[in-house]
Amino acid sequence: MITFNTILAQTLAGTVIEIIVLLLVAGMIGYFTSYFYYRGIYRKKIHKLESDLKDLQIRNDGLLDQIIKLEKELEKKKK
Repeated sequence: MITFNTILAQTLAGTVIEIIVLLLVAGMIGYFTSYFYYRGIYRKKIHKLESDLKDLQIRNDGLLDQIIKLEKELEKKKK
């Protein structure tokens, strides 16, 4: 294994392969770091937006019920 590493270190192809491997590893580290960082940040925002959505859906249901009630009253007054 040591001879393989020394042969790779002495050739141009070996250095290119080493650079590519190091860049791939650095990219993977950066990707996973940003993924876990932003997951923590956006999880809070998503939770807040979901609770706001539930509140708005409840409010919307109440308004739809009021519309139905007012339409029935309007029909009664027209008759």
